[in-house]
Amino acid sequence: MEYLWIIPFSPLIAFIIIGLFGYKFLREPLSGIVAVVAVAISAVASVIGFIQIASEGGYHNLKLFTWMPVGDYQISVSILWDPLSALMTCVVTVISTFIFIFATGYMRGEPSYPRFFAYLSLFVFMMLMLTLSDNLIQLFFGWEGVGLASYLLIGFYHHKASATDAAFESFITNRVGDWLFLTGAILAFVTFGTMDYLDIFNKLPEASYWVITAIALLLFGGAVGKSAQIGLHIWLPNAMEGPTPVSALIHAATMVAAGVYMVSRLMPVFAASDIALDVVLFVGVASAFIAATMGLVQNDIKRIIAYSTMSQLGYMFAAEGLGLFGEGMFHLASHAVFKALLFLAAGSVLIGIHHILNVQKMGQLRKYMPITAITFLVGALALSGIPPFAGFFSKDPIIEGAYEISKLAWFFLWVGALFTAFYIFRLYFLAFENGDRLDPHVKKHVHESPPSMTVPLVVLASGAVVLGFFKEFFGNFLKPSLSPEYMPFLSEDAKRLVEEGLSRAHHVHMAEDAWHFLLHSLTSPLGIISLITALLGIFTAWVIYQLKKVDAKEIAKTFRPLYLLLYNRWYFDFIYYAVFVYGYYRFSKILWFIGDKIIIDGIVDGSAKTSLLTGDGLRLFQSGRIGGYVAQMSLGILIFLGIFLLFM
Repeated sequence: MEYLWIIPFSPLIAFIIIGLFGYKFLREPLSGIVAVVAVAISAVASVIGFIQIASEGGYHNLKLFTWMPVGDYQISVSILWDPLSALMTCVVTVISTFIFIFATGYMRGEPSYPRFFAYLSLFVFMMLMLTLSDNLIQLFFGWEGVGLASYLLIGFYHHKASATDAAFESFITNRVGDWLFLTGAILAFVTFGTMDYLDIFNKLPEASYWVITAIALLLFGGAVGKSAQIGLHIWLPNAMEGPTPVSALIHAATMVAAGVYMVSRLMPVFAASDIALDVVLFVGVASAFIAATMGLVQNDIKRIIAYSTMSQLGYMFAAEGLGLFGEGMFHLASHAVFKALLFLAAGSVLIGIHHILNVQKMGQLRKYMPITAITFLVGALALSGIPPFAGFFSKDPIIEGAYEISKLAWFFLWVGALFTAFYIFRLYFLAFENGDRLDPHVKKHVHESPPSMTVPLVVLASGAVVLGFFKEFFGNFLKPSLSPEYMPFLSEDAKRLVEEGLSRAHHVHMAEDAWHFLLHSLTSPLGIISLITALLGIFTAWVIYQLKKVDAKEIAKTFRPLYLLLYNRWYFDFIYYAVFVYGYYRFSKILWFIGDKIIIDGIVDGSAKTSLLTGDGLRLFQSGRIGGYVAQMSLGILIFLGIFLLFM
């Protein structure tokens, strides 16, 4: 396992090489080639490590070097290689490899081509440092690093005000979550005297329930920001200002998945507090439902897919809140494949029609871009949860598990699934099937994307078809990291504490084998309801946007207040801007007026005016006439004698 250091540092080396020599020596296409080769090396090493740990079992903790001492505690840069980190690392590196390959075609002719691939390489390095960490400090380093890299990539087109504003909004919003995360990490260190995961897990029985709850909730606050869950989600749709490969990277394999991974990585901490699990469940269900409603009426092709990301992350958090950590991580892996596919297919569309984002201005693109259309359709079916595509095997177990534990959670997740199928096929029919609404000038130049872009689409589409059939393998593979009875590094006391916390999920019995789960879903009432729900969403979109049996504009007029609520994203942006932007601006003006204008200027200007008035008063006694001075002296003597005689 000594070779594992290659995984994070290969993209770092690419970042350094491209950063130093990209513009002068490498340029285009060599900068892209260096980045692709580097991330591909990481992917190969990750897959080798995955196969090795799948066959040998156990876990490996490789200490690379000591970073800094904190008293008796040594903070090290390490690689924790167990089934959970192996799965996440493979997701990051393999998906990133195809995104990088796609980006070499997408960014062709871009003047800042080397800068783009330098930033992408930095992004992957930071995500891998987060993924492979064995302590909270290294995790926080990667956590902040992906935030920095996302800021650079979202604002890549820095000459556009909208891009710089979006990057700034993303950075500031994530600082709120990161402050909560850092506070939780400090509290963990104060409580346990260590930042190492394994030591924290085994010391959990020594801490009070409320301290553990506080640590879990503070850490989850960071996940809410990083994974764009309800409350700190407003940065996500505006992050679409970056190039489309950036959107695919952020939404599929890196930044937004970091929060879900962190909660699974620290599963014993969260499992030790039922309050923390309830909060994770509530936030996940609310995000899954509300984001799905937002996606119903959007017209920007990338924003529609972005809201689906927020919604699917909600399903992952809901699974973790229910205690179904393995199901949450399997959905993360499955979602990474078909979400990267959807975003890259959208990028292919944008290249073909000269970056028109509005789906209302597209139509019949399947005639001009058949490969893009077919692969997008595969991604849409996977997202909708239609068997045998991957989303069915990863999302439906979460919905079914919710029914066994919380009927209310099941209801909102079920409705969210209905909306998801509707809005993604609304996008598909408007863009690829519905009447030709393309501008005639644009239509003349519509073309299928080059192989550098279509080959990754085909590979990812193949993954979206077959990945679900590995459901049982992944379930068994993750047990040593997510099932207390299989975790060799947990003490007996810690194991009992975690098992008690996960007891809510113990009575959920679902078929692990993919074929049995498929059969179960086609014969059980819950499975039939889920399948009918997805098909109903697709059918409704087909009737409205393909057959045009119902006028969508009339529906919007009939339910105008509801339409405006959803179109304006539940007014979260307006409220936040009113309170935190304009409210902060007005509060700043009040502070300026009181503190600066009245107090500071009052003291400074008042001192000057007092000096001037004093000088003007004293000037009256300085006439330059000797008679006047004699009179003043005589008056002074008389006053002095009067006071002396009065008080003697």
